[in-house]
Amino acid sequence: MRFLRWRARDEALRAWGESLIERHGADVARVIGHDGPLPHGLRVEVAAGGSGAAWTSGLTITLNARWFAEHPDDAGGVLHELAHAIMRAPRYDETTIWLIEGIADHVRDALGFDERWTFAHFEPGKATAGYQTTAHFLAWLETERAGAVAELSRRLSDGTYDRAAFEAIAGRRLEDLVAAYERAST
Repeated sequence: MRFLRWRARDEALRAWGESLIERHGADVARVIGHDGPLPHGLRVEVAAGGSGAAWTSGLTITLNARWFAEHPDDAGGVLHELAHAIMRAPRYDETTIWLIEGIADHVRDALGFDERWTFAHFEPGKATAGYQTTAHFLAWLETERAGAVAELSRRLSDGTYDRAAFEAIAGRRLEDLVAAYERAST
């Protein structure tokens, strides 16, 4: 009997995730500069547990049933993972991880799906640390150069991103942008 309850719970969570993608997928794609329809083959799966709230591998978004049982309104978590699935950045390493995760959290915030446990905020020295501190930096960057996040995302997606992208997009080196951001945020 417990198996049937878990299966029904998992099916409801999967359907909820799919409905979020259907309702907000175009908005996520717009924020990250993706043209055209959502990638064919996007799937939502549910895992009983895991080390994170959700994760993405290729076009498969996996939702942690335990996390979503405790945080049933975390639509932003699903949209964060959708950003990864749409971007499909070919390089996820020490040079890109901070920006990839920051863009995915920027999506959450830009679309109004931040939560008390995850919201864009300033921390000195953390603009390139990833997730919400980078999302805060990216929101500032958008005020300096509208469209910068979408262009960075496109470069990550097509494998042409490097640190020089900031100068090409925003007219200043990343280090100079971070310094200006830090001055403006304190």
